[in-house]
Amino acid sequence: MFRVRRRLSLFLSISAFLSTLPCPTNVKAQDLVATEDVAGGSSVFVFRESRKRPQARSAGGRAILGEGIGGGGAQGRSARSNAQIAAAAQKRRLAAIAARKRAVAIAAANRKVKLSNTLTTKAEGFLDNNQTDTAITNYRDALVQNPKNSRASEGLSNALTAKGIETAGETNNQSALVYFNEAVKFDKQNDVAYAKIGAIYDAIGQKDKATVNYEKALAINPEYTMLYPPLGLLYLDAGEIAKAETYLRKSDAAGLDTVETRFLQGVLHFKNNQNPDALAAFDRALELNSRSAEALYYRGQTLDRMGQPDQAIAAYKQTLVIAPTFGPASFDLGVNYYNKGDYQNAAVAYQNAVQIDPNNYQAHANLASTYRQMERFPEANAEYKLASVGIKNPDLYSEWGYCLGKTNEWDKSVVRLKEASDMSPSAVDNSNVGWAYYNSGNSQTAEKNDAAARADYELAKSYSQKATEQDPKLDAAYLNLGSTHNKLGEFQLAVSVLKTALGLRSNWVIATNQLGLGYRGMNDLVNAVATFKQVVNLDGNNTFGLFNLGESYYASGNKKEAKKINDKLKKLDPSLAATLDSVISGKVLIDATKQKIEQKVPKVPRVPF
Repeated sequence: MFRVRRRLSLFLSISAFLSTLPCPTNVKAQDLVATEDVAGGSSVFVFRESRKRPQARSAGGRAILGEGIGGGGAQGRSARSNAQIAAAAQKRRLAAIAARKRAVAIAAANRKVKLSNTLTTKAEGFLDNNQTDTAITNYRDALVQNPKNSRASEGLSNALTAKGIETAGETNNQSALVYFNEAVKFDKQNDVAYAKIGAIYDAIGQKDKATVNYEKALAINPEYTMLYPPLGLLYLDAGEIAKAETYLRKSDAAGLDTVETRFLQGVLHFKNNQNPDALAAFDRALELNSRSAEALYYRGQTLDRMGQPDQAIAAYKQTLVIAPTFGPASFDLGVNYYNKGDYQNAAVAYQNAVQIDPNNYQAHANLASTYRQMERFPEANAEYKLASVGIKNPDLYSEWGYCLGKTNEWDKSVVRLKEASDMSPSAVDNSNVGWAYYNSGNSQTAEKNDAAARADYELAKSYSQKATEQDPKLDAAYLNLGSTHNKLGEFQLAVSVLKTALGLRSNWVIATNQLGLGYRGMNDLVNAVATFKQVVNLDGNNTFGLFNLGESYYASGNKKEAKKINDKLKKLDPSLAATLDSVISGKVLIDATKQKIEQKVPKVPRVPF
């Protein structure tokens, strides 16, 4: 029966394939599912949320430490605490000198002890003269002679600390860690070494280790008030708001008013959604240091929250001028441009974000969506692939499947859309799988792979049918199902399903055109003509509706009206009009008795959308 139907509808394949071309009608969002579909001519894809749903900013409220709160970020904070640390180191040296004098008086008579003490005395002299390396050597020799020489142990710890401070410099070079770590092994109470270890880890972004060592330094020496702000920021970054607030209070009690304390106050307000207060605090921080990249960045996030996207964009751009590798600012700049519909600038911002951090998978995903909006589908597919390394969710695979379809990679499109459906077996996802199989069938038909095409159409029917059962109000699923019935020659079923689609969305040009094809397949020329006239009334520039109307007029014997329609078609699409003219002029012969159609015009390449 199917083979008979195929022969009966051979001529109709002209209309059917034309209906798979891009339809000029702008399809609006359906009412009951917050999605927007993209017309595929005879089938539609439904975005899981919205084709233009706003993108989300980076995790606002997380303190991005290390880019430059006060001239160099964590390094800037550490530099300002260096003076206080140096003073504490001097205090320890003075205490050591006093202890030295007491120890000399009670030196042991043992020869090794005496030698150890002698070496210790020499080491102390070298250290006093800032000959740190020689002092370290002598302290080590002293401990070889007498491992219990506490005076040598403490002295070596001080010497190693001095060497570490020299090596760390103002930038807290991490190569100094080896000296500080050894220093605390020889003296567990070396607060200076712990403070410097914390400062170095803070500078290189190892925040947990920075916190632990800052806390050890404060436990030994509570006078390190300059450690309060960085500790507050570290706790804030770890999400421990209560501890962050505690250190802000301690900073206030110590009379500290720095760019760090103001920034900390701003981020705490930001965390509590106190946006005007947060903005005021960030502005105050910028008064102390106008080049504080982090304060500028959070100022931008606060402005975003307050509904001032243009001012936020300006803040992000200023952040990147000061700190070009500040990835979160570039990411959020892309978000703002995307949400404004400025896809060109959004693409530039996201390209910068992934260059800064190639493992920022959300930036790759957002860049892919941006390329999708710009209809740069091959580039979108490449970015979706990169994003999929770190993101496994149905939204990404659904968008990716759509873009693969737009590059005619229907086998890959099916795979991705089925992955989305496996993750979230919703009506929308199953409808989209049906959309991909339908277009894959069209592609196989174009390659004359009839068996493969039929298999794809059967799968399209199965998924579309499942979607209608899951959501009886999903109009896209009914359209895809109806179009598939037409492809399979199941015209009566197509008419029934397409009427349901039009009941859900009236005056839907794509569905109306497919309904006309269903009537035409049933040889119900009266309803076919009436339906195609409705298509043309809804959209006078719908070239496929005009073609189908003209052909149906001719099939019903009204050659005069067919020619009128073709005259209109010539103004819009001369190539398509030439095909219709071939029908009207008899180059396509219709045997009404046997219902056989022989097409004698050249085949027009099929576009599977």
